[in-house]
Amino acid sequence: MKIGIDFGSSSLKIFAEGKGIVVDEPSIVAIDNETGNPIAFGQAADKVYGRCVDDIGIVKVIKNGIVSDFVMAERMLRYYLHRVCGNRIYKPNIIIGLSSNISNLEKKTFLDVVTLAGAGRVCLVDGILASAFGCDIPTNKIGGRMVIDIGHNITEYAIISMGGLVASGVIKRGSQAIEKAISNHLKQNRDILIGPHTAREIKNKITSANPRECESALFMSGKSNLDEMPISFEITSTEVFPYVDEQINVLVQDIKEEISAISPELLADAADHGISLCGGGSLIFDIADRLSNQLGIRCENVDEPTHAKIRGIGKLMLDIDLLENNGYHFIFKDEIKNKIY
Repeated sequence: MKIGIDFGSSSLKIFAEGKGIVVDEPSIVAIDNETGNPIAFGQAADKVYGRCVDDIGIVKVIKNGIVSDFVMAERMLRYYLHRVCGNRIYKPNIIIGLSSNISNLEKKTFLDVVTLAGAGRVCLVDGILASAFGCDIPTNKIGGRMVIDIGHNITEYAIISMGGLVASGVIKRGSQAIEKAISNHLKQNRDILIGPHTAREIKNKITSANPRECESALFMSGKSNLDEMPISFEITSTEVFPYVDEQINVLVQDIKEEISAISPELLADAADHGISLCGGGSLIFDIADRLSNQLGIRCENVDEPTHAKIRGIGKLMLDIDLLENNGYHFIFKDEIKNKIY
């Protein structure tokens, strides 16, 4: 059986051969603080996130594209692989998409996590290349096609030509910065404390990369920073826009600085064909228009942008020629200790 994995900072997605995407859950683990043992994974753990009592902790197993807690990452992946594969005699072959800027040691850590979790053979691929394939960028064209994947903690970009990476990079800033800006604004300017779920809901429902023609509003719940008592409040798109705008502007400037180093020919190709946007950050209202205006290149959102990477991993998984043409291959568990990148 072949399995594709996108183990990101905000979610774990699994693609199974013959089934499609079978797991899409938060990449967090709830643990018993006294014993250190996991008590819930993914969606179940997410239900207690921000509502934890002292004896329950929350672990984010992936941060900035790398494993932040080896043991919990392995336990979480083992749990979901068992749910997908069941008690099989033969261990699955697994493809996992990784950030293109992580070190060899960090790649080795992912290999160890995946094999200990139950893989028979493992293949590591560039996540941004998988995102490009998931955006349906043509794999047999000479001219460069560009993709930008705005994730939770990081933003990746790449130009694809003839089915391979010809330019790529990573920016250590993602949509989480917007959530933090919203939380900080409410705390500093309105003495309201909110949790990560509330900040994410505000970001997803009323934030915009440009001022909205029609103002949107939400009624939310939080805690007073003055007396620590529950409080209900209204927040509008107009109120949060300056803080969202500041974070988006920083991200856009970082992207401009990065792509300015790309060769004129490749950048001209990108301008001709446009830029495909994916990742959770691309769901921000009007982000494509904002990037188009500031980069001077047409940007377009793809369908189901949060699934672009795992869709691409699925394509690579089912097309061995495409996989091998990009220099990727599976290795056995026993080969990992001797693997050199």
